[in-house]
Amino acid sequence: MPKIRFRRHFTPLSAALLAATLTLAAAAAGCSSGSDAEKSGGGTLVVQNGLGGSTGLLAIYQKLNQQFESENPGVKVDFVTKSFDDLAATSKLQLSGSNPPDVVQVNRGYQALGAFAKGGLLTDLADYAKQYGWETRQSSSQLQLNRHSKDGKLMGDGPLWGLDATTAWIGLLMNTEVATKLGITAEPKTIQELESQMQTAKAAGEIPMQFGSASGELAAWLLSELLLAQGGPEAVQNLVFHKGDATFTSPTAVFAATTMKSWGDKGFFTPDWTAYKTDQVLANFTSGKGLFTLTSSRFMPLAGTPEETKKFKMVFFPSVSGQGVSAVGAGDIPWTIPAKSKNKDLAAKYIDFVTNEKSAEQFLAGGAIPSKPPADVETAITSANLPAPSQDAVRNGIKLVSDGTPVPYVDWGAPELYPVISSSFDKLMSGSLSVDDFLGQLQNAYGPFVKSLQEG
Repeated sequence: MPKIRFRRHFTPLSAALLAATLTLAAAAAGCSSGSDAEKSGGGTLVVQNGLGGSTGLLAIYQKLNQQFESENPGVKVDFVTKSFDDLAATSKLQLSGSNPPDVVQVNRGYQALGAFAKGGLLTDLADYAKQYGWETRQSSSQLQLNRHSKDGKLMGDGPLWGLDATTAWIGLLMNTEVATKLGITAEPKTIQELESQMQTAKAAGEIPMQFGSASGELAAWLLSELLLAQGGPEAVQNLVFHKGDATFTSPTAVFAATTMKSWGDKGFFTPDWTAYKTDQVLANFTSGKGLFTLTSSRFMPLAGTPEETKKFKMVFFPSVSGQGVSAVGAGDIPWTIPAKSKNKDLAAKYIDFVTNEKSAEQFLAGGAIPSKPPADVETAITSANLPAPSQDAVRNGIKLVSDGTPVPYVDWGAPELYPVISSSFDKLMSGSLSVDDFLGQLQNAYGPFVKSLQEG
């Protein structure tokens, strides 16, 4: 039986602090058993994920791990589960240590995948991609975000460092029972409609949007979605890929920050929302509190029976214009092999296993969106008998990939963006930072980094 270990939440540390503590922490950073499973034909494969709170995905992986063990006699999968923020805070320390996990999920972006590639902490997967056919298993656009130049300067180009098993996208989760009670008959298609519906909820004593900033994720998601809503896909893509002289002082960025501040001032968020982490926000919402929440499809299926969850609907976050299909979305956190993994071949075999067609069927059956979806999506959804919100997540997620424009998370654009967004968001909302000051802090975390890449 695969072991699943949960770690408590840690606040994300800055890259500078991580570097400063590296020497002291490296000796204690490893979590691998140290056994050489490749040579012995057995042993323990330590697989570390950042899916804490994603109960549906974890349940699927537990079954897949059991199957992998059955197909590889003598191998035991030690499945270590962390929250996303815990993973982000500790990955560099672990990868730099002498005894890292054998397989580990690593967040994309310059602050994680790019920095680790530059530091020689990950294994170039080119040989394994050729051996297992990964280059044709997923599209070039899917693989692009798992590529990074070895000097850390170019995201989307260079060697392949990771492979994701599932796709995730960010959208609104809507309580249709609350909506009906409020006289709301349709999901919002524009920001104006969303604000009007939240105002209706507020006036009726309902929580307009369940929200929390204690983890940092939701603040980064909301910023990304509002940039997308106003400026379209290019507004986010240009910031992430450093194109078109993109900055965080643009009119689009001003709109995003002003809108967030406005929603806070109008009381659209959960009372005392600064105290809640992402998983707590979702638990509050699924208990029936609120009209909307911002969520990721990776949290599907929702806790509860199909009858209990049928009132929830996952829809696209609206745009200003109401036109087009776009959302923040990409392959879920990619699986990588640390450079110091003692079981690289077995690690690659594991990555191949969880990304193959057979596993894809099991991901979809469990309500997740496989990175390589089946040709007949509707038949697969019907056969899986998925709960209503999971059907929405899968159907809309595949629509996004096939007919729309998924965009990356804006915090991937520079190493310090995520912690700065997380730490500055509450100050913006409380009024201790103005909109201009908030955006100035983001630009200070972004601009010098971009300039250093261009000059280097």
